[in-house]
Amino acid sequence: MNEIPYQLMRSDIYGVLRREILSCAIPPGAEIRDADIADRFSVSRSPVRDALLRLEAEGLVVISPRKGYRASPISIADARDLFEFRAVLEPACAASVATEASEESLRALDRFRSMNGFAAAEEGTAPSFVHYNREFHLAIARLCTNQRIRVATIDLIEQFDRLVTVSISSNEAGGQRDALIAEHCDIIDALQARDGKRAGRILARHAGRARKRVLSALSRSPIVP
Repeated sequence: MNEIPYQLMRSDIYGVLRREILSCAIPPGAEIRDADIADRFSVSRSPVRDALLRLEAEGLVVISPRKGYRASPISIADARDLFEFRAVLEPACAASVATEASEESLRALDRFRSMNGFAAAEEGTAPSFVHYNREFHLAIARLCTNQRIRVATIDLIEQFDRLVTVSISSNEAGGQRDALIAEHCDIIDALQARDGKRAGRILARHAGRARKRVLSALSRSPIVP
């Protein structure tokens, strides 16, 4: 059996832990034992600690002297900061996409007009709303030709997974999801019409409604410190 290259393994550990924290598979505030992770990957603690340090730099892991590692709690203050940052980035991203994306790329956004359409594009899988929502916003961000805006927006959207997971789990009504998908359709319409300003306004309104929903959910959530 071939050994996995050491540097690749370090990247794998970081990637797996990052996905699990963002998806809440590792819940906010949960303890992360480096020895357990090392056993899981059959490696020493060194690459695990390197991965945890990278995650700490992203604000996803908290390292405390004598207490070890834990997934960063979700706080209302941090959620507010993320929403303010997103309110700046996403409209800028949309303006670029509306102007510079190809017709084919913009038409491809039609798959997000419904959960069923998205599932069909995903080869018949049954994605969660969190997955669908993330992929919609990522699809727009990836069309941005400004590399710095694109990279920052993609990272920010990925960090929103935990917030969306919390808010959706506290609000199970299908009507809410229908309203969010309808807003996605409005954003797609504006982008396909090459109206970046309108797309930006809708995204800002979309984010404002999400902000109220998420902050309300977090105010009732036991995972907020």
